[in-house]
Formats: sequence, structure tokens, C-alpha cells
Amino acid sequence: MRREKRPVSGGIRALLLPLVLAGCASKPAQQVPLADVPPPLQGTAPEQAVTLLPLGGPLQSENAELSGLAWYGEHLVMLPQYPSWRSDSDPCLYTVSKADVLARLDHTASGPLEPRCIPFDSGGLEKHLPGFEGYEAIGFVGDQAYLTVETRQGTGKGFLVTGRIAPDLSVLKLEASPRASLPLPAQVSNAGFETLVVGGERLLALYEANGVRVNPAPAAESFDRSLTPTGKLSLPAIEYRVTDATSLDSAGRFWVMNYSFPGTSRAYDPAPDPLMARYGTGPTHARKPQVERLIELQVQPTGIVLTERPPLQLQLSNEAPRNWEGVVRLEGRGFLLVTDKFPGTLLGFVPSPP
Repeated sequence: MRREKRPVSGGIRALLLPLVLAGCASKPAQQVPLADVPPPLQGTAPEQAVTLLPLGGPLQSENAELSGLAWYGEHLVMLPQYPSWRSDSDPCLYTVSKADVLARLDHTASGPLEPRCIPFDSGGLEKHLPGFEGYEAIGFVGDQAYLTVETRQGTGKGFLVTGRIAPDLSVLKLEASPRASLPLPAQVSNAGFETLVVGGERLLALYEANGVRVNPAPAAESFDRSLTPTGKLSLPAIEYRVTDATSLDSAGRFWVMNYSFPGTSRAYDPAPDPLMARYGTGPTHARKPQVERLIELQVQPTGIVLTERPPLQLQLSNEAPRNWEGVVRLEGRGFLLVTDKFPGTLLGFVPSPP
């Protein structure tokens, strides 16, 4: 655990704040400076607290490096970037039941959630794809599984692959075909297709970097369930990283995880954020350089657009930034989120906005 710093007195804070803001404005790796947000909106946007749900077993380790979340029926499936990360175990995805999650939230059960291993058979995909750098997103349509794969930047593309999950969760096995290429729309260090949106007969793959300075024409790659390309859907410019998404609802709406990690966002060269300028910053976001929020989008015939709902800003931790890499809806309640290895493997719940 990171050691907390001593609190700064109000008078000293007042003297230091202009210097801190000036420093933030001069560094591309920092959040957009508060000077770009109208003063009446600074620190006024609502934030939602995150309730952490302790995980047991192998997911107590940060090395699990979770990269995606999806529902398979009543089972929450957690995707490690590298399912073979444990030297003492066969490759696994992990799952906990919705009933167990709800029991923790309703305080009818206590103790860590104990994940079950779903054996993962990749068919040697890691050796067959040049530059393989792990799995980034997962979704299900019935027993059909869809996963995005990241490769080294020099390859110029990622992949969308398919698999089948056994109804008894005894295995998830990848299929040799179909398989689709995902050309990288920009050359942003360590950025790939981290987001997969599943809805009905449509699959959408979203690139991680969609800011105005790094991606001049952001778009979602669209496929049918057989991975036949069905064109691109224009996407609004979104600063910072887009790291995962919920499934589509009946109106074509979905939420994306939007995140900025201090010290690693330089490659994303964030421009002044129009969402902050319109809706303001939450109290903790006004004091810290990281950004942790959910943004609602909607698929329309002409493309993907922002809805009129404000971003759902997460109340930031006093300890360390949280690199949220997975999100699903928890119907009637809100959202479940997971981090990768920073600051550890965390599963959290955040209620829906009012």
C-alpha cells in the first residue's frame, strides 16, 4: 500500500494551488488543466463512490492483469490479458456468479469472492499470430465467444477471434476461423482495440485512442456475428483512453470506460476536454491528475454519438490511480468494473447515476 502524505494546511494549499495548476497545464501527461473548465463548473460535477468487492484465490495477485469483463448468462467472466500467466496452473479465464456478487452488495454474504477457473484452450493462437501481446476484450452471444487480440505496434493491426464456451463452463475453446483483422487507425504507443461491444447481430471493435490530436477520424469497426465486415461507424472524439464497454441495450446505448493514468498518457496528447468544459469536474477530479469515468454513447444509423447524459465520474481513491480495464452493466443497479495490475487486481461496483 502506498504511504499517505501528511495533509497540507489550507493556507499553504491556497498558495500552492496556482503553481500546481500551472504545472499541470504545461505537461501533456497531465489531465486537462482546470483553467480550461469554466470556473462555475470546477469541482461541481457529481461523482459516484466505488464499492470494492474483495477477490480471493489467484485473483488476489496483481499478476492476473485482467483486461476485460462480460456476462455469460448469470456468470461474470473475467479475462486475463495472458490466460497462461500462472506457471502452476493451466490457462484460465475466471468467473464468479451474479448471485454471489449481489449477496456481497446486499450484505447477505461476506468474505472474498472465490473465482472459478474456466479452462482456456487457445489452440496455439499465441504462436500463430505474429507479435501476439495478449487478449484485450471479450463478449458472448449465446455460447459463441468473441475476443480481441493485441499485437506489437509494428504489425499495424489487431485481431478479432471467435470461440465456444461449454454451458457447464468446463472450457472456452478458440476456433481457427472465422478471424478478422483490425487495422490500427493511428500509431499510438501501446494502443490497440481494447473495447468490444456486443449487441444482437452486431459486433463493434473500438480503438483505444480517439482524441482529436492523435486520431483524426475515430470510428468503430463493425462486423456481423460471422465476422464479415459491415463497414465503419463514425465515433465522436474522446480524449484519454477507451478501455472497455458494456453491451448494447435495446435503444443501442452503451457505456465506455474512459481513463487517463498519470505518467502514461503522454502518447495520447490530450486536448482540452469538451466533456469537462460542458459538465464540470467532480470534487476529487478537480484535485487529482487522473481521469476515471464512464461515458454513454448510442449507435444511430449515421454513426455513434454521445448521449445527453453527463459522464459518470468515479470518486477517485486517496491511495493510487486505478487502471480500469473492464466494465459490464449490473442490471437495475449500476456497473461492475475491474482493473489490470495497477494498483492491484480490483473488482468494483458503482451505482447508476441518478
